[in-house]
Amino acid sequence: MIQLRIFCWSALFAIKLLLILNVYPSQAVSFVINCKTILKNLILSQERYVEFKNASSTFNPKYFKNFTIYVINQTLNLDMDVKLPIQRGFKVHVDYQLRVANAKNFQTLFSHNIDLCATVSNVKEGLLKSWFKSMTKHGNFMHNCPVEVGHYYLHNWKMGTTMTHQFLYPGEYRGRADFFYGKYKTKTEERTLSFILEAVLHS
Repeated sequence: MIQLRIFCWSALFAIKLLLILNVYPSQAVSFVINCKTILKNLILSQERYVEFKNASSTFNPKYFKNFTIYVINQTLNLDMDVKLPIQRGFKVHVDYQLRVANAKNFQTLFSHNIDLCATVSNVKEGLLKSWFKSMTKHGNFMHNCPVEVGHYYLHNWKMGTTMTHQFLYPGEYRGRADFFYGKYKTKTEERTLSFILEAVLHS
């Protein structure tokens, strides 16, 4: 498939050159149209999409009255009742895992800490920002901190084709998110909630 795409791009360049030189114009036009159709179908057939499978969570009753995350019809849904305002310094440790081939185990690909309030307020572009913008269309999340006491939700959210890291291979993935104040896995950490989300990346 890759070789066909390379051939088509090269052929398109050559044929367009023939058009400029007015050599075999009718045959050239026909080939250009056919090749563009092939390329379009190739691109459409390789669109990536995410199928949400399972979700689970735990929360600290000091900060939340309720936090429920669940999957319905392959869409992600979330309902939470904030008990204490979410202030600056609210962070999340995210762990991305891939299921090992022919096994039940997951292997960590990479993990990192994110300052949520700073990211939402300051990041103008990027994957995290695109996630948040998309989620706000399906929920009532606040756009900055502090997040006031109240009920917040996310309903029927799907991860679009442009919302995945391009270097990720198709497969079964698990994401774990630990939300906290302080420094992760130290005496200063105060865990507020955690959730696990399993999904399949199709291509």
